[in-house]
This record gives sequence, structure tokens and C-alpha cells, in this order.
Amino acid sequence: MMTLMLIDDDVPMLEYVEYLLGPLGLDLQLVASAYSSEDALEQFHAALPDIVIVDIGLPGMDGLELADAFRITKPEVRLIFLTCYEDFHYSKRAIQLEADDYLIKDELSPEQLKSSLAKAMSRFKSREELLERYSFRQAIERNKEVLKQSFLKQLLSGAAGQENTLEFGERLGISWKHPFLRHGFLHMDAASVTERYRYKDIPLIHSAVNNIALELSAAEASITPIMSRDADIYLVWNVEDPGVTENKLAEFMQAVQDKVEQYLKISLRGFYSESCAPVRSFGVLYKTLTDCRENNFYQPVKPVSLLEEHADFGQTLERRGEKERGMLSLALADQHAAWIDLAVNQWTQLASAERLLPRLVKETCGDLVRQLAFEAGGLAEEDFFTQLEQTVHIEEAASLTKRELRHLWRQFALAPAAAEEKDVRLQAVDEFLEEHVDRMVTSTDMAEHLHLNASYFSRYFKKLSGVNFTDYVNQYKMNMAITMLARPHETVENVAYTLGFSDRAYFSKVFKKYSGRNPSEFKAGPPEEQGREPSTDDAKP
Repeated sequence: MMTLMLIDDDVPMLEYVEYLLGPLGLDLQLVASAYSSEDALEQFHAALPDIVIVDIGLPGMDGLELADAFRITKPEVRLIFLTCYEDFHYSKRAIQLEADDYLIKDELSPEQLKSSLAKAMSRFKSREELLERYSFRQAIERNKEVLKQSFLKQLLSGAAGQENTLEFGERLGISWKHPFLRHGFLHMDAASVTERYRYKDIPLIHSAVNNIALELSAAEASITPIMSRDADIYLVWNVEDPGVTENKLAEFMQAVQDKVEQYLKISLRGFYSESCAPVRSFGVLYKTLTDCRENNFYQPVKPVSLLEEHADFGQTLERRGEKERGMLSLALADQHAAWIDLAVNQWTQLASAERLLPRLVKETCGDLVRQLAFEAGGLAEEDFFTQLEQTVHIEEAASLTKRELRHLWRQFALAPAAAEEKDVRLQAVDEFLEEHVDRMVTSTDMAEHLHLNASYFSRYFKKLSGVNFTDYVNQYKMNMAITMLARPHETVENVAYTLGFSDRAYFSKVFKKYSGRNPSEFKAGPPEEQGREPSTDDAKP
């Protein structure tokens, strides 16, 4: 039985409509009546009726405004408006709200009311059936992805027999007519996803990427996308000739990437293998792909890459993150987030130089996050560790780690008023300097980052901050240098290198200019080095 609500500030009219409902014989139950818009809103949310008969000319919030509010809560609700002759100019708006009828109070009859209600009931049923069919199709599509994963699992296990499994695939729309397969995968870059979305949104984004891949595969029937359980889309290309020279798989990956960038604003990376195998050898082909998943961990980033089949990684490293952990402690003690970028950059540079096993790189990144969470008294996102484990490139792992460390640092170090004390435009400059503190940033670099003309930026920055950009950057770095030099056993050479200076003498010259003293005067070394004479590098320029 459907439900009905009546709304009218004219009590006799409300009672009259209720009286007319009795003998109509409709499968309809009156569940609420209201005499004001405030009461109507409250009762509507409580009863959620299927049909509403509402007076347009209510005082305060009129019937049209109420209808808008009802549609937000229950989009499928049907509406019948009551009005006087003088309110007839409201009819256009009522039509826009897809009202089922527009009844004049003085002309209302049982037949008219019955006809209007019957029409509203019919439309409600039709819409409900449509929603049910849509929900059913959506459920089928969701289950289809689960069934595809089951198909993949059966192929790999061989438990059901390959012929039976391929027949199962046919029913899912996976038709491999040709005898050979090539494969690859699309990887969602977790760092780019978390810049725009929350961790809890990742499964939804993963489904959206898969839908785009499915849409594009409709035009290229030889390529089958299968949504994996992590953040990847597995791709199978069915080919007739194992020596085919064209690369439809790479072209398909690029097409998916372009569309994902356009609609979701995230980055994908595509990897494909040149290995080709008969359909019966699917399991061997798949294992090759998974074993090679991280072989491009240190390769230059490309949108689509040939997956390296062999990679030599270093198994151990004597020092794994000790110095970087000290920098993270400074990020809290000095309340300066730039130490985070320095720590992660220094670690990943070392790992890249040694081509350290990706698993060890990720473990250390995870340890850095756990340490800062402990020292800051914060809580790292559990999903961060899941996404870190699934990264396929060192830049992705580094960016994801920096993001989580900065999140913890902000929880600890930033009071609500701190960001308001400095001009928001200078905050943008500081953020860029924090991220690139290990290199020499020029006004041209900063202008390009802000999408400004370089000459205009220099004049604009001087007016904004009172100093030129070079002085601002150097003072920023020297403040960090003073903190670093106060650490026991720290060397001037290492501080200079860490802050992007390739020459110690030039660093000493800049340090003297902005601090008024030589670097060695700030250095806290062993007792025997205390009070030593400055080196020639520390001499006045």
C-alpha cells in the first residue's frame, strides 16, 4: 500500500480532502497531515510518504519550496499541488518540479482527486520499477567483477579444467577467439589519488577507473580488463600471431589514462610485457607479470612502460634511515616541515643509488611514519601502509610517505592561528621551498610553479615580502642550517650538500652574509673541535 501526506494551512480544506479520500477506493493510506511548513518538514522526514498533496500558498515556506526540500530527501516522491485562482501563475514552477497535477481548490471534486491520485500512484510505481531494474543491473555489474576475479582464480588454479573455465568466461563476456595472450596492468598512482581523494574513497575510484577501461574495451574486443583486488586493472590482450608488432595494449593503456586524467584528475601508470604465450599457459604468463611488478621501481617514470623481466636489487644497506629519523625529530623540535622532505629525499636518493630491494625501501618509509606518529603522539592512517605496500615506483612511495608525514606533523605542530599569521601567498612560497629545500630554487622556478611571468613575480614578491626572492630563500635556508649545525658531529660539508649547495666555500659565504657569523661558530662538534680556528673555507669573503 502506498502512503499519502496532506499539507494545507486552511484546516477546513484539509479536512475536506481527507473526507474525499474515504470513498475513492484507492490502495492508499493517509500517514500524515500538517498545517504549517515547519510541521510539514518534520512529519515528512518521519513518515517519508510516497505522495504529497500540498497547498502552494502556505505562509513562510511555500508549497513549491517544500516540494524542493522533499525531493532532496526522497527524489521519487510524487507531488500534487492545491491552489486558489489567484495563485495560478505558480503553474510553470509546478511543471518544473514534475508535479502530477495542479488542482484548483474551488473546483475540486472526488472524480478529479481520484484521477490525480491514480496518475501519481501509477507514476510512482513506474519509477519504483525503473529504480529496481537499475539497481538490479548495478548489482549484476558489481557481481560481474567478482565473477571475473573468480574466473581469473579458476584459470590460475586449474581446478575446474581450462575448457570449463573458458566457457565460464564466455558467459561473462570474455571471449578469447585467438590462440595467444599478451598482458599488462594499469596501476593507480596512490600519491596522485590521495592528493585529491581520501583513503576511504580509493575503492570507489578503483571502480571508476575499471568502468572507464570497460567502456573503452567495448571498442577493442581483443582486450579484457579485470579489476584486481589491489589498486590495479589487469589487462589481457588476445592475439592471433605471437610475433605481432603493433602494440594495441600500450595504445589502450594511453586511452584509459587520458580519460581518467580528464574525469578523475588522477595519474595511472601502464606496464606491459612483450612475453606471449598460448592460452593454455595463462598461469605461467600471469606469474611472470606479478613477479616483475616492481622491476621498474627505479626506472624513469613514463605513462606506459615495457615491464623489465629482470632486475638486480641490493639486498642490504648498512645504514637504513638512522640519519633520516633524526631529521624527522627536528621537524617536530624545530616546528619546520621542510625537514620531512629532506629526510625522505635523502633516504630515497640513497636507496636509488644502491638500487635497494623495493621491499626494504617501503619498510623504511613505513618505519619513518611510525616513528613520527609515536613522537608526535598522532595516529597514522592504516590505509597508508596498505597503499605503500602496493606502490610500484620509488617516487610514488616517496610522495605518499611525505604526505602522511606532513599530515602527522600538522596534527602536532600547527595551531589554528599559525597559518593565519603569514600572508597566504607567502605560505604557498614556503610550501614550495619546503618541498625543494635540497636544491637551489630560483625566482624563475617559483614563477613557473605559480604560473606567473618571471619579471612580474620578482616585482610582486618584493612588494609582498619586503625583500627580494633570493634573499628570502637564502635566509630560509640559513635558518635551517643554524639548526642543523647545532647537532652533535654535524659537518659544514654535509649541511651545505643537504641544503643544495655544491660548494662549501660558497655556502660559508652565504651563511656569513645572512647570520653574521661563520658556520664553524654554530657547529657543536666533539670537545676537541670546540674553539678550533676557523678553516680557510670559513674565512671572510
